[in-house]
Amino acid sequence: MKNISTKELNYISDLLSWELLAAKKCNQYAYQENNSGHQQMFFDAAGIHQQNYYNLLNYMNQLNQSRGGQAH
Repeated sequence: MKNISTKELNYISDLLSWELLAAKKCNQYAYQENNSGHQQMFFDAAGIHQQNYYNLLNYMNQLNQSRGGQAH
């Protein structure tokens, strides 16, 4: 796996935080929405952000495993 700098790792960590926050907010908005069409749109958006979060998390885990579990 490609070597990645600390700055890049920090950026990915920020992305994880942003995706998690976006998923939570979309779910919150969905539960507050009365229009079922809008509600579904928010649930769909939450699902996309959740999938992005898991993809980034899996990538970070792969980086960590390739480094022998140690941060460099």
